Amino acid sequence: MKSTEKNKRNIPVLLIVLDMIGAVFAAMGILGLMGEGALEDYLLLAGGILLMTPLVLHILNRVRSR
Repeated sequence: MKSTEKNKRNIPVLLIVLDMIGAVFAAMGILGLMGEGALEDYLLLAGGILLMTPLVLHILNRVRSR
């Protein structure tokens, strides 16, 4: 029974790393938008959100498969 519980909680490390990098990019973009709001800040925010999307989709697919 423990092996099935372990498989349910297993999230790929690459998805976690992508999420952390995306969170840093999004934070940098938000902080930049609070200041001058240049095009680079919008790109950082959009890139950060795109990098965080795979983990969210992975979690939603796991919830839906239950």
